[in-house]
Amino acid sequence: MNDTVAVALITSLSTLAAAGMAGTASALTTGKQLRHQAALAREEQAAQQAVALRELRREAYERFLTRADAAYRMLDEGWSAPDDEEAGRREAGFAARRALDEAYVRVRLVGPEAVAEQGAGVVEAIGDEFRRQARARRASAEAEASARAEALRTRVAVSEEFVAEARRALGASG
Repeated sequence: MNDTVAVALITSLSTLAAAGMAGTASALTTGKQLRHQAALAREEQAAQQAVALRELRREAYERFLTRADAAYRMLDEGWSAPDDEEAGRREAGFAARRALDEAYVRVRLVGPEAVAEQGAGVVEAIGDEFRRQARARRASAEAEASARAEALRTRVAVSEEFVAEARRALGASG
């Protein structure tokens, strides 16, 4: 009987030890898998946040460029409009600059700083062109043509700089 009890006891203890080792190995493996899944989830969340930020930036940049284009259209009309429409043009020009400023605030919020700086250059150039146009309209036609040509060169330069910086921020090439 002692031999039978000893064999039963050894069998029970070895079964318990094997179960303990299997449980420990299972717990370690499960822990490793959970840590890996958590890391993957963090990476996925970071990727989703990056995509959301990029989309937010793209929308802000697009809105800004749309508002800049509207201001440019007002300027283009102003260069060729008759003098008797000046009061209406001033109001429309103010509204266009106001809309541009509002769009620029969003560009500043979504960043990055380099794009915001280029956007500031666009806003400043448009304001300068409105002022230059007002001065030129008070001067001769020849001075107006010269002022317009300079305004157009500035317009193209600052717009291209903004777009280039915005593309870099969005990760686009070209």
